Amino acid sequence: MANKTTASTSRIAIPKVAASDFDGTLFRELKISAEDFAAIKNWRAAGNAFGIVTGRALVMLKPHLQEFALDIDFVACCNGAIIYDGDKQIIFESELPKKILLEILNEPSASRSLHFAFEASDEIFCARVKESSWVLREKNRWSFPVTFVDDVQIAGLPKKINQLALDFPSPAEAQAAADILNQKFGSAIFAQKNTHSVDIVTAGINKARGVENLLRLKNWRDAKVFVIGDESNDLPMIKKFSGFTVGTAKDFVKREASAVFDSVGAMLNAFNN
Repeated sequence: MANKTTASTSRIAIPKVAASDFDGTLFRELKISAEDFAAIKNWRAAGNAFGIVTGRALVMLKPHLQEFALDIDFVACCNGAIIYDGDKQIIFESELPKKILLEILNEPSASRSLHFAFEASDEIFCARVKESSWVLREKNRWSFPVTFVDDVQIAGLPKKINQLALDFPSPAEAQAAADILNQKFGSAIFAQKNTHSVDIVTAGINKARGVENLLRLKNWRDAKVFVIGDESNDLPMIKKFSGFTVGTAKDFVKREASAVFDSVGAMLNAFNN
């Protein structure tokens, strides 16, 4: 695993840090609500930090941040595999070895994936894309950079790959594939189900580690931390930070959460005092 880190040298006084998942948590029904937007603004105006911890690559998140003119203090993308500061400068990055990428491409348990999306900091490379792939749907709707490649080109991809995203016809198939991939390649990678997708990062990377790396690199170790999410890939940070979820989350997430809020804004308002 190759990592790049950039840490500031002086401790910065941030009393509270809130980290929210994006899809299904902050971004619901294809929008960020006015109530959530106002709560984020008030939270930051009080001197606290707010950011997003997502399975998305930044190129997939940027169109939404621009559409809603949402200012944030950090973003951890690809389930914590790459972290940016408020200016979208990389402060941490992990890389999947090309050798492992090729092995997964030829792994029978991954053969039913609707795409192989190799996610870099500013571009997504896609191979074996089928018509029902969410990459095609999202690209057509939001117009982010995607380069289509064949199998031969993968060994020579010109950028660091932070995450490999697969997509399956059903959540059950996604979970089965994740289990097999972890069994076969678990010393080098971590595969986790995210609804019907499987997100693959380097071993030791998850959303909890992403928040921990953020706090260390930004020298926010003394801050009170509030996390909120709604899916299985949010569970590591929910468990680590005694975090929260939203009312639309599945029951297995609610069981692990310290409390259930109607929205991200409701959580921020509850602790912004």
